[in-house]
Amino acid sequence: MGIDLELADVVVAFSQMYACRQSGRPCEHRPNCTAHHDRLVAEAAAARPGEEFPTEFRYRRFHDIVEKMELTGMGGIPSFKLLSNGPWLVTAQEIDEALAAYAQAPTALRVRLEIDPRWAAWLAWLAVARDHGGFEAE
Repeated sequence: MGIDLELADVVVAFSQMYACRQSGRPCEHRPNCTAHHDRLVAEAAAARPGEEFPTEFRYRRFHDIVEKMELTGMGGIPSFKLLSNGPWLVTAQEIDEALAAYAQAPTALRVRLEIDPRWAAWLAWLAVARDHGGFEAE
């Protein structure tokens, strides 16, 4: 079983847009729900150029990522949120704490880990997700 990750603000915007569409009435929100959702997706795409699904982290299995997080002291993100179906919200604060801990890990360890493209993608994802209120893991 895999876990899906998506940017937190995009999940909320999509839910609101969906509810408006299901209501059968024109959207009365300002900005318009669709425009708001599309703006967030465009921001994610700008932050993650070349990604086909910029609002999602496309890897679905996290055991190796959790092991590396534990190795580097990144406990700001509780491992159960990445190893069990939630839904769980990983907050911007949890991401900040994890990235701060990672910055304190020995340089040689970080260099060795960052050779792995999956780990490098994880770090980049965290940086983007922090700016979007975190991410939802489900």
